Amino acid sequence: MDKAKVKRIAVSTAAVASILLGATLANAQDARLKSIVEEVNQATKIAQESQQRIDKTADATSKLFGDYRTVLKTNAGLEAYNAQQRRVIQKQEEEIEKIKNSIGRIDEIKRQITPLMLDMISNLEEFIKADVPFQREERLDRVASLQDVMDDPNVSDPERFRVVLEAYKAETQYGRSVNAYEATLDDRRSVNFVRVGRVGFYYQTKDGKESAAWDKESGTWKKLDEEFATPVKNMIRMARRQVPFDIVELPIQAPKGK
Repeated sequence: MDKAKVKRIAVSTAAVASILLGATLANAQDARLKSIVEEVNQATKIAQESQQRIDKTADATSKLFGDYRTVLKTNAGLEAYNAQQRRVIQKQEEEIEKIKNSIGRIDEIKRQITPLMLDMISNLEEFIKADVPFQREERLDRVASLQDVMDDPNVSDPERFRVVLEAYKAETQYGRSVNAYEATLDDRRSVNFVRVGRVGFYYQTKDGKESAAWDKESGTWKKLDEEFATPVKNMIRMARRQVPFDIVELPIQAPKGK
């Protein structure tokens, strides 16, 4: 084989080798590029997943922070409520101490209230006996019933005190009312009595011929002149609601000066 042919074969061989080498290098580069792309894609995927985890963590953190602020606000409200409740409890404890002290004095009060009520009943009886003698028996019977209540073991002290006060209230009402009724004098004569508060107390016989007024100073009846017969009669009828109330002229005993 001549040299020229050998040279051409060598060149051809070199070219083929160069092509094959280029192809091999190209394939190697493609594989490397593909590996790089895959790595980039994997990195991008990892980055996306990481970002998703970050976003979730951020959302969870934001929610936790919101919950934390809510808890702080709730705690502040609870602290204010607890402080107010502590003040209430302190007041209640003070009231409890007062009640305990009051309970401790109940026995002492009970020992004092009974003598007080007995004095009130005794004073009321003396007052009725010294007062204008209207409906005296009825009023003295009320006092006697009070004494029975005091002796009854089945009646509590509050109930006893209530009935005593009711008796005093009834006596007070006599001074603010007008009343007429039929009863007998000491001489057994049946007459009509009329009371005007506690300032005037009169009687008139059934035939209207005799009228009298109670004299507080002497404690006796003073007969009235005939001119007062009609006013006394009218006063009796007004007290019984038989005629409308009107002005009448009756003798009134002036209060005794000091």
